[in-house]
Amino acid sequence: MRKSATKIRESLSLGQKQPGIALHLRGGWREAMETYGEALSLAEAGELGIARDILGEFHAEHRKILVLAEGDGVPEAMIAYSVNLAERLGFDLVLLSVDDAPRRGGQFEERARTTGQPLLAEAARRGVSCAHILRQGPRDEVLNAVSVELRRVEFVITRRPEAERKNAALTVPEFSLKC
Repeated sequence: MRKSATKIRESLSLGQKQPGIALHLRGGWREAMETYGEALSLAEAGELGIARDILGEFHAEHRKILVLAEGDGVPEAMIAYSVNLAERLGFDLVLLSVDDAPRRGGQFEERARTTGQPLLAEAARRGVSCAHILRQGPRDEVLNAVSVELRRVEFVITRRPEAERKNAALTVPEFSLKC
């Protein structure tokens, strides 16, 4: 006797393992193809609701725009551009403050939090999800590490000169604003 789709769906939870069905999030191309294959197989077997659930969970993680804050913070024009773009595209914003010359004491953290506040406030006002990350180390290495760590970072917004940008080997596209 075959279980109904509703009963199967009710019996599934992320904490319980079910034979033949895996509902955990994965990353990478191979895992994406496996997830699509699993959803397709279930859809072909008539389990459309479960197939939708699998794909919904796989794509639940939002795309992100990474905004690089320089030592003096984020200019007003960059704040407006970043928040407006994230709002229109439905992306999340992540403000990244990098201390490429680590100093002693908590000066970097305090300055970064203060200079990042206008972007966080504007994002909150416009209903855009925004986070602030503080890191120390060489700027390009930190940009690459954070973009890999966060997953689904679509691009980086900076205000670096083009000559400096050409020498960077970033794993995601970088757009530089002149402000």
